[in-house]
Amino acid sequence: MKPTCMNCKHYKVVDALTGYCRAEKAQRSDKREQNDMVRHDHTCPRWDDCGQHYYIRLGWLKAQQARQGTDSGQ
Repeated sequence: MKPTCMNCKHYKVVDALTGYCRAEKAQRSDKREQNDMVRHDHTCPRWDDCGQHYYIRLGWLKAQQARQGTDSGQ
């Protein structure tokens, strides 16, 4: 498995394409600053394996896509 943001324990998924790195947010001096959005396939040196959470994220994304598909079909 490639070390991407999608399978990193510091990554917080926001939508079907992006999320943000909680490790970057913790290192910033101004915590109220806007989160820098990154794509799921992004990589960085702070990568740490998230284990089973990777599959939970994939399931959540599939459910979101299915929900959007049924909402737009009505």
